[in-house]
Amino acid sequence: MRWILLVVSIASFSLAYAAKTSGTLGLALLVGLLALVGAFLGFAQSRIAATARPDAAMLSDKDIATLQNAVRNAKKNPPAPPPRA
Repeated sequence: MRWILLVVSIASFSLAYAAKTSGTLGLALLVGLLALVGAFLGFAQSRIAATARPDAAMLSDKDIATLQNAVRNAKKNPPAPPPRA
């Protein structure tokens, strides 16, 4: 879809360049800008989806609570310093 929007924007800007009336020019520029923004958002969405982690790889609430408890316990009971030589 993003490629189609990019082609539509290029075609609209080409039509705007060759337009003879101000109405055609305005409509072509409007369509071209809207299609260009849509193509940009489509490419951004594709890039974000390619690098995002799947939901299955995310930590569950139980895992997060376990980690928080481990950090709290580590703060309460700090490890002993190493012996000096």
